[in-house]
Formats: sequence, C-alpha cells, structure tokens
Amino acid sequence: MRSRTAIVVLIVTLSLGGAAVYGFTAGGGGGGLQTLWVSDTAQPVLSNHHAPAAGRIDGQSVVYAPISGNYSSDQCAFVALDGTTGDQIWNYSIPLKNCTIHSVADPAIADVNQDGTKEVLVETTENRVHGFEGLSGQRLFSYNLTSYGYTKPIVADFVEGEGKEIIAVDTNGTAIVIHPNGTVAWRQHVSGYVNSQPALADFSGDGTTELAVGFGANALVVFDADGAVEWSRSSPLNSTITWMATGQTDEDPPTEIVVANTKGQVVVFDGAEGEIEWKRDFGDFSAVRSLEDGDRDGQPELYVVARDGKLRSLNATTGATEWTTTLDTGDIQVVPAPSLGDVDGDGRPELVSVTNGGVVSVIDPRTGDVLGSYERDVPIWDHPQLADTDGDGADEIYVMYGDGRVAALSAGRAPD
Repeated sequence: MRSRTAIVVLIVTLSLGGAAVYGFTAGGGGGGLQTLWVSDTAQPVLSNHHAPAAGRIDGQSVVYAPISGNYSSDQCAFVALDGTTGDQIWNYSIPLKNCTIHSVADPAIADVNQDGTKEVLVETTENRVHGFEGLSGQRLFSYNLTSYGYTKPIVADFVEGEGKEIIAVDTNGTAIVIHPNGTVAWRQHVSGYVNSQPALADFSGDGTTELAVGFGANALVVFDADGAVEWSRSSPLNSTITWMATGQTDEDPPTEIVVANTKGQVVVFDGAEGEIEWKRDFGDFSAVRSLEDGDRDGQPELYVVARDGKLRSLNATTGATEWTTTLDTGDIQVVPAPSLGDVDGDGRPELVSVTNGGVVSVIDPRTGDVLGSYERDVPIWDHPQLADTDGDGADEIYVMYGDGRVAALSAGRAPD
C-alpha cells in the first residue's frame, strides 16, 4: 500500500438515522472508505452483536445478516441482502417465542452437499442449525442442537468417510458433528458457555485435522476426528474465553491456538500438547482474530485489542509489541477484534478495526497508521466481515451495527 497523504477530506452527512463520517485520503491510493449501502434492517435495540456473512453464490453478490431484537417480539430474523444494493432478497423469521438478543448467530457460506452451489448455514435460539439455499431462501435442512448456538458452523471433510460434515458447537458446551444427511458422527459435551469461534486445523502437526473449542472459563479442548480429547487445558485461563485465533507462530509443524478472555489475558498454546508458549495481560476484554504476517516482513503478527481502546501489533513468536494505535478514547465496553484482508486490491493486506463507539477504520499493518474511516453514532459489538463480493480483486467491508443495520463499505482500488 502506498503511504498515506496528509490531506484528508471529511464529509459529514446524516444517513439512515445515524451521523456518518466518511474519511477519504486524497491521492495516495485506496485507503479511504466510501459507503456502498446501509441496509434497511433496523430494529429498536442497540445490541445486535453477530457478524454478517458475505460472498458470491452463482455469480451473485450476497450478504447474510443475523438480526436479533427484543424478547418475544417479531424483530428477529435471518435476512439475505443483495450485496450490490443492500436490498432484501429473502427473510427467515425467528418464531416470536424464540426471539431474543441472541436469536441468530454468525452465518457460514459453504457448499455442504458438494454440488457446486454454496448454501448458507446458521444456528438460532430455536436450538437448531439451519441450512438454506443461498439465493431462494428455501430451507434444505434443520438439525437439533442441545441449546442455541453463538458461533458460526464449520463445514469441512473432518471425519473418516466421503463428503463434508457440519460442525456446530452450542452455548451449552456441546460439540456435534453432523453428516449432510442428518446423522450424527459424534457428539461431545464439556461444561462451559461457548463464545469464541471454534477452529479446525492440524494442531498436532501430524498431518491430521483436529477441532479446537474454548468452553467458557472452564477449558480449551482439542478433539480428534473421532471425538476423542487430545488435550484439555484450564490454567491459566480463569476467565471466559471470548475470542480465539489460530495459525503458525513459529517454525514447528503444530498450529498454535491463541485465546483472549474477559480478564484481558492473551495466551498462546502449542497445538500439539497444549503447552503455553507465551502470555500477556492487556486489562479487560482483550480480543484476537487475525494471526498472519500482515506487514509482510517474514514474521507472523498477532493483532490484539482490549477495552482500553488500543490496537496492538505483536510479534506472534515472542509476544513483543511492534506498534500500538489508539482507536477509541471514550467510555467503551468492548473493542471487537480486527480483520485482515486486501481492501484496496494492491496485493497487500490491510487491517480493518471497529470500535464500540461506531467507528470503522482501515489501518496499515506495517505502521498502525489510520488510512481511512467511517462512523455511525451506533455501537458495534462484533468484528468486521471482509469479502470480495463484486469480484474486482479488493475485499469489501461489511459491519453489523447494534441497531441491526449492515453497513457495506469500500476502500476503492489502489492505483496501478
């Protein structure tokens, strides 16, 4: 990415009931943010806290919005939006008796039956995981869970045999692996409320795939493909795991697991044995999501935020701080974890961070400089979703605001 210029033009406008500020960098290439659309999905709450999913299905740009609302109301729904215009394509309404602020979890887009067309899956407070045809909204399957889900289902060829499985973990602490025909491959229960996104990877480093799940304040557990526990660790957590990232922090084969918790601890575990590689404390409500060589210096970075409103780039191998940027100085409750992607199509990744105060910022992962921003006077509670939905080689940015509106943003393209 080219260096940021000194001239920033701010345009202030009133957009769909919230003040919006759009920051554009003049002349330097793709760092500014422009609004593509803001969805007409507002509800009379400010605590929607699940991220949308975005992608392309049969050549069409689609965004899936998990909308929650007041208890026992008609406000809760799973809504498919046209990724180009933000117009509604279809809507699955959650029954009134199941409508709460946790009604619809993070969706997943995947080709479950391997027919070449992707479906969309989501867990709800109906205590079920649903699968829908992506463009028509026809429900293809609906499988029972023991409780409602908070996290995104995983679709992968995990267990022995042909085809992919659906992996769902509910808030009761039950992990379930389901074949596409609805039969259960295995089910395991560990006490603990599951907030953080489970992950599949070769944690053992032996060429096989394992499932890592953070069970609240009780344990971080790695399961093998048969459902057997490979290892489980509770110390030094002593607090609810709310975020998790996975990736390589060193040169050995096992994939590392990084957890962040409500006490502000960030802990890196070796994936093979669960040994602690390093840990740091950032105060309350630390969050992690991206573990990657974001600055392209040949060393992986871990990007960490906390309730103090600061974003930090850490050397993922040692935990040393490379840079720190202040995102918010206000009285905030949480700062959601940032996402990493190429939002200007220049072949280098950028960080996209959001704040509880409603600000979306594009940040240079090499320096921590803020390259562009957008703001609505509405809180944000979850990470931004990045996806190249228009096929131009640059990721668009999709953000769920607390009022149930999704903001679709673009950083444009860097000059060739």
